[in-house]
Amino acid sequence: MSPRWMIAGLLMVSLRAAEPAKVVWATPAKPEWDGWKEDVVKMRAARKPQPEAGCLHSESVIWDSYHDVNQSHLADGRILSLEWKGKEWDTIDGWKKGHKLLLCYDEKHGASLLDPESKQRFLVSGAWKKGGGFIHPIDDYLESLHALSTYDMMSASYEAQRLWRLEIDRVVKRVLAMKHIPPERRDQFIALSEARVRYCELQGSFGGAAIHADITGTAAGPLGLSYVADIYRDAYRHLAELADHLPAFDRDPGK
Repeated sequence: MSPRWMIAGLLMVSLRAAEPAKVVWATPAKPEWDGWKEDVVKMRAARKPQPEAGCLHSESVIWDSYHDVNQSHLADGRILSLEWKGKEWDTIDGWKKGHKLLLCYDEKHGASLLDPESKQRFLVSGAWKKGGGFIHPIDDYLESLHALSTYDMMSASYEAQRLWRLEIDRVVKRVLAMKHIPPERRDQFIALSEARVRYCELQGSFGGAAIHADITGTAAGPLGLSYVADIYRDAYRHLAELADHLPAFDRDPGK
């Protein structure tokens, strides 16, 4: 091989190595069957009106106190990790015990804590019940659908899977937008994101098949789909547990 072709080959290899790793998203790029969505819309419409219009879920909560590190306590014992920047902290610091707030979930913002007085919204990156168990407003939203029939339960599980995928992708986008994440950590995170999605797909497929092989009645549908949704919920939980540490990649290490 001539030196010219050797150089060309090395350049091609180096160019491929320099290409950014491709992100694999939890939400499928190709449209999936969505015949269940109409049923979810009906179940939503049968609920009581939400305190905050435009939210899939919203509820009145009472502020209790703030504790380091990033633990915002509600009166009912729930603990939230909130996101804020700069002087936004002054609003949180000004809340007195007993202050009324709204805990919300919508597809645009994700989970958030809304101050009805100031209209300021603080994103919730993690939430735990008293005692440490992971919780999320999506859980409350799904429960509010009151899915009782076989078809309703299957529709609610499809909805759960869709929303947990959305939240996984929301965290991935947030991490990849961080300005000071080291290149090797960024590539590692992208590879991890692909592995996470692949695991959810394979585990969900295998688990669902096992349930259907064991249960021949109508219960197999809801149980199988619920299992798949829980796989994605668990994947999101692992990301949420890192929420308080991820901002370190958004700070200039030289300052």
